[in-house]
Order: sequence, then C-alpha cells, then structure tokens
Amino acid sequence: MNRVPAIFCVLFLLMSRASFSQKKPAEWYVTANGNLYMPVGTRSKAVYPILGYDKTTSPKILLGGIGIGAAMLKPLSNDLSFKGQTNFSKHTYWDEPVMMKDYVGASLGQFQSGSSDYGLGIAGMIHYYPVEAFSIGAGISAQINVISFSRTPGMYIGAEIDPGFVVNRYYKTVLPMVPVELSYKLKKLLFNVRYEAALMNRIKGDLADFRSDKFSLLTFELGFQIH
Repeated sequence: MNRVPAIFCVLFLLMSRASFSQKKPAEWYVTANGNLYMPVGTRSKAVYPILGYDKTTSPKILLGGIGIGAAMLKPLSNDLSFKGQTNFSKHTYWDEPVMMKDYVGASLGQFQSGSSDYGLGIAGMIHYYPVEAFSIGAGISAQINVISFSRTPGMYIGAEIDPGFVVNRYYKTVLPMVPVELSYKLKKLLFNVRYEAALMNRIKGDLADFRSDKFSLLTFELGFQIH
C-alpha cells in the first residue's frame, strides 16, 4: 500500500469531520516557529542550534531552523478539537564532516558542513483538553521537501576557505510523519511544542540500500489569533 496517498486521505477525512461541528466557530492563527532537526538512524549528522555562536565556523552566527505558517482550531465537542496546520520552514543540521587538504595535499583538518532543508509541512491532529487552556494532540503529518542544500568547501583564499553550496538530490519529496503536540492558549496567543517522527527512510534510490536517515523534528511555535 502506498502510504503517502493514505496520509492525505486521512487528513481530508479529518478536515471533513471538523466541518460538521457548527457549535463554535473555528479559530485561525498565524504562526512562527523555531525548530530542531533531530537525526535518527545516522551517525553523520548532529543537532544545529536555532540560534547560536561559534567562532570556529563560517558564518560565526548560527541561525538554524525557523519557519512561518497558519493553523486552524475547530471544536468537535466540549473537550475535543480538530487542528489543521501548514507551515513553510527551514530545517538545519550539522552534516558529515569533510576532511580538507590544501593545494599541496597537506591536511587542513575537518570542515563542518551545515545543511538546510526548505519545505512545506502539513498536519491534521485531534486535540484533547483536560483543562480549558491546555491540550494534547496527535495525528498525522507530512513534510514536503522543496529544496535541500549543504554548505561545502568552495575555493581557497589565502589560508581561508570560501564555502560554497551543493543541492542534495537524494531525499524523497514527500515524507509521512507522526506528530504529538502540547498546546497552551492564552487570550489571543497559542503556544505549541510539537514532536514529529518520520515513518520511513528519507533517502531515495539505490543510496537507500546502505544509508538510513529517519529524522524527527522538535518544533517550538507561537501563534497569533487573527479570527
């Protein structure tokens, strides 16, 4: 069974179910997020900070995963709501270090490559409210990869390395995920902490036979109610 179409079928059914509840109007939010790419099934990658500083890297100011999006909350009952959301985000991580040499073959040490994926995330979740302002939700989601690139050594300028970029073409376009989310509502604000785990190896083609990358995402999100 093709799991990707199944993901979107279930999302559609959940959204259709939400439309039947007319007791309370839906709430709409614009969102901003910071996120951490959590490597799973690979030893070559490491977590990149959302915001940090490292004097040994270029650039020295490290700006990691960030994104913007929109969310909708539709009450289904007194203690259940359907949440649909989408976001466009950058997910950044430390990729496999590259050993560098100068023009005569002398070692310059390792070059730490920072990689970034730009993609669209969609999710459908059912949230349960044990108390009025706090909820926990779970459902299904998908990450749609738009482009991914790695920062790589480009050319030498004196003793310095001028980094370049290379596009990563060995990642699948659509990857199904399972999200679990904690939310807290405060007047017009919505605070979310969401963890999403991939259901399959994101590497495609023959490379997937000997390389695994089942990543997950930890997202910290702030929503502003607009309706």
